[in-house]
Amino acid sequence: MNEPSPYLPPLPEESSHNPYAYAGEPTVVKVFGILHLVFAGLGILGGLWGLFATLFADRLMKLLPSSPELDQQIQAQAAMQEKFHVTSLASSTLTLLVAVPMIIAGIQLLKHRKTALKWSNIYAFSSITTKALNLAITLLFVFPAMRQMTSGLGSSPMTATMTGGAVGSMLALSAYPVLTLILLNRPPVKAWFKQLPDR
Repeated sequence: MNEPSPYLPPLPEESSHNPYAYAGEPTVVKVFGILHLVFAGLGILGGLWGLFATLFADRLMKLLPSSPELDQQIQAQAAMQEKFHVTSLASSTLTLLVAVPMIIAGIQLLKHRKTALKWSNIYAFSSITTKALNLAITLLFVFPAMRQMTSGLGSSPMTATMTGGAVGSMLALSAYPVLTLILLNRPPVKAWFKQLPDR
């Protein structure tokens, strides 16, 4: 009595076998494709500026007008930059390196490539790892050196503030790669990537 009508069209093959299958492109794929490219561009600009500031800061300081107070500040700044030269170069270089898989992932997401999810995960894990390394370097090397250089200024509250700021910044900057891992690796989105043709 309740037999299915022979006039009903059959379900698409993918939908009948995969309960997570999307009928079309998940919105999150396009959104993260665009955001990846935007943030990668900003990361490249920030990394290049960091390299420029680290390599040429001493020359730029010489262009400033001379005065006793300013000269003292410039000397202190130059000493601090010289002490953190290697860590600054490493941080800027890591920022540029992380931008590479991010750009590849962004392009592949917008072009619906099957390997886009893999590249996006590579970016997310490398970004989180890089931020954790930068935080460790800051807490273990940069802040102790700054405390030593300012030991006579009674700057313990300032040091505590900087430590809290560094940890807070790391957590805030890690929000995007964490969201990338969560939203792009949901079962419906992963199923959509799996049904894409190999290109």
